[in-house]
Amino acid sequence: MEKVSTVIIGGGILGCSIAYHLAKRGVEDILLLERQDLASASSSLAAGLMFQISSKPAVDCLSRRTFTVLSELENITDELLDFKAVGTLRIAETSESKASLEQLCDRAKNEGIAAKRVNAEWRSKHLPWLQVKSDALTVHFSEEGYIDPYRLTHAYAKSARVYGAKIRTGINVAGIRVNNGAVIGVETDQGFISCENVVVSAGSWSNNLTRPLDIALPMIPTRSHFWITASENYFSDEQPMMVHADAGAYTRPEVGGLLLGVQEQYSRTFDYRGLPKDITSFAVTEEGGEWDALVEAEQRVSGFFPKLEEARFESYMAGLSAYTPDGHFLLGEAQAVNGVFVAAGCCGSGVMASGGIGDALAELITGSRASYDLSSFDLTRFGQVDPSSQDFQLLCAKARARKAK
Repeated sequence: MEKVSTVIIGGGILGCSIAYHLAKRGVEDILLLERQDLASASSSLAAGLMFQISSKPAVDCLSRRTFTVLSELENITDELLDFKAVGTLRIAETSESKASLEQLCDRAKNEGIAAKRVNAEWRSKHLPWLQVKSDALTVHFSEEGYIDPYRLTHAYAKSARVYGAKIRTGINVAGIRVNNGAVIGVETDQGFISCENVVVSAGSWSNNLTRPLDIALPMIPTRSHFWITASENYFSDEQPMMVHADAGAYTRPEVGGLLLGVQEQYSRTFDYRGLPKDITSFAVTEEGGEWDALVEAEQRVSGFFPKLEEARFESYMAGLSAYTPDGHFLLGEAQAVNGVFVAAGCCGSGVMASGGIGDALAELITGSRASYDLSSFDLTRFGQVDPSSQDFQLLCAKARARKAK
């Protein structure tokens, strides 16, 4: 029988970050298990946006660790991660959104985050395709950008291995075995592995592992998707990202074109029990439905992107993000079983917060002094929930619709 100290279930960006941060702290006998390849599900399909500041201060603390970890990983792996520090232009046109953006600017000033109000001349120079109302509030956050999440996941994994962690792909965890209220190991399709701690970081599939332990994670697999246009002379890779709160949309450069994401009024959700082991065989969007959400948002999008009608969209990417009703992560130790830790409910921000999530879980597992306040991410904050119910799915779908706010 194989015996290790800690098993991490899930080889996405969160699992690999946790493996790295645990190994870096000197934890021995770490084993990460992934049934497919690393970053083969949600992590590889993310837009990779990274913000220094948002409407959620608790998330910001986690995200800022990701910015600092990039140079660590590059030094360890001797490979550049090519973070694109293009900045973000945030746009607010209604009085409510303007008030929220004003508050964000005040926080940025107090927390040392670069933020500058910009005028029409600046917008015309840096985003020539953009159109906003004359009285819109537009603020540029220059230290933000985007990254390739697939490369970042593998950088975490490679660095974790350097510090002694073991990573195995092609091995499926069938369940977590418990005795007298404490973890004793995991059952896999290649045999039993004894351990004291288990970290569940299996994304939208996490409830399949925790529900048999009477741990219902309050999250729902929800569709996230975006479209990519062909190259045009009014796009460039140096242009900033854009977040338009009132339109419920964001953009970033993508190889001479534009990556466009929109929040839907009713995001498509799924029952976690029906998800296949291999997401490549699963239709997150039904054939022919690739444009439905964009058509629904046409009026909102064309308001800031008048060239929408003539845009040549070449690619459509759709994947799953696990959303909670309040849009916050699920991070911490399960109360029902000693030794079960959870890093899930990424709410479309897992890439951005991956460094802090890995660091925070490593502190928690090792009993180190906590550098992060995880109270906003408590696993039981919604009380008893049924993650398979239609009512709960609707709550989580609404959380995605509010994401750009």
